[in-house]
Amino acid sequence: MSATHLPILRHVLSMTLVRRERRLPMPGNIAVRVHEKVQAADVVAEAEEPPRHLFLDIARGLGITPAEAARALRVELGSRVEAGQVLAGPVGIARRTLRAPSDGRALQLSGGRLLFEARPLSFAVHAGFPGEVVATDGSRIVTIETHGALLQGVWGNGRRGWGVMRVIGEGPGEHLLTDKLDIILRGAILVAGTCDHPAPLHQATELSVRGLILGSIAAELLAVTRRLPYPVLLTEGFGSAPISAPAYSLLSSNAGREVAVEAVGGDPFGYQQPEVIIPLTGSQMLDRPERVIPLATGVRVKVIRGPLRSAVGVIRELIDRAEPYPSGILARSAAIQVEGQGLIVVPQANLEVVA
Repeated sequence: MSATHLPILRHVLSMTLVRRERRLPMPGNIAVRVHEKVQAADVVAEAEEPPRHLFLDIARGLGITPAEAARALRVELGSRVEAGQVLAGPVGIARRTLRAPSDGRALQLSGGRLLFEARPLSFAVHAGFPGEVVATDGSRIVTIETHGALLQGVWGNGRRGWGVMRVIGEGPGEHLLTDKLDIILRGAILVAGTCDHPAPLHQATELSVRGLILGSIAAELLAVTRRLPYPVLLTEGFGSAPISAPAYSLLSSNAGREVAVEAVGGDPFGYQQPEVIIPLTGSQMLDRPERVIPLATGVRVKVIRGPLRSAVGVIRELIDRAEPYPSGILARSAAIQVEGQGLIVVPQANLEVVA
């Protein structure tokens, strides 16, 4: 990494100001006003894409003449059809058919070709967590703000969820096992240390859990995890690493609260990180919360990658010059005091702030 690159930090913050944008993929209707209070499930913006029109060649697809195509048609023109419904056929020995590519309408048949109107896709963007609308561009973007705890992870399966957080087991390295998944966990967001088998992931689906926060998961479960209907967020990565002590302390101390799991992003070169947002109100809020704690002398940090991964310490010095490493890179670094290990030098890009 070039010494001029800014490190991408992940945060473990017991109180901060969280401000997040909700975006439509295209211009649409904004359903909320600035200064309006919203709940996690509230729709804040909606849009519908323009209808798509397709020509489906019945004659060529079924190997018949245009005249025969009219006789093979099995739906009334102008009628609505569902995806997969038979539009024409079966014909011939092979009993070939033509099916609807999506929900829509069969509009017109001409020259053996059917004009098909695919039903427009609609999009609804939810708030994701309770808060206040602080800005909107009027057509695509709504910005929501709340005060609360924030935990940023390293990987997510691309889904979002909201629910009451429950901790499984008694420690940050607790394995997620089927015999620990009980009916009382239905609809909850679960916290566990590691997972190395697909069975508990599928059982969690049957329990209709709303999310899963893990320290790590076996790499061979990546494909399974991507297909799950609920969000999965990893605080450490793939393998068998437990949840770090600062992250576990934050999660366990907030067990029983409603939290938002934003298991999106995770690009190490981007600014969108998978995260857990825990809205807090009243006496739990600080008067002047900080949105981001920068790297500085005295700040507590955790090493998130490399041979010293998961070590927690305090920054004693930010080194201005680019330090060389055995891998051949030059990186802006920090000297950290780690209990039991003394003073170590780590690239700033390998650190996350712990508050």
